[in-house]
Amino acid sequence: MKKWIPFLWLAVSILLMSLTVPSVAPADEPLSEYVGNYKMKDNGYFSVYKITLKEGALFGEADENGPNKLLKQEKPDTFKSTSQYGSIITFNRNPETKKIAGLSLLIQDTEMNADKQ
Repeated sequence: MKKWIPFLWLAVSILLMSLTVPSVAPADEPLSEYVGNYKMKDNGYFSVYKITLKEGALFGEADENGPNKLLKQEKPDTFKSTSQYGSIITFNRNPETKKIAGLSLLIQDTEMNADKQ
């Protein structure tokens, strides 16, 4: 009987640890669907808008002009850039698959569209 006490104690400890430690999904998992390169439609300003994920936050970069953090807005699939222009990026979903298919970039009263590559 005394031989089983340490094993019983270990089993109870493991059970309690599994109950007290919540399992948390990675915070960046939902944001990963936005990541990718978006080919701008003829706009004359830049050709590619790149979305990256770093330390749980999205960043947007026009061509090679340096990334800017994107802040989630109340409207679904909408972010605001921390760039000096404060651009609003709205991601567009394919109506059938619900996957991200492109984006709309509103910068200084000009709307530009891009398709996800």
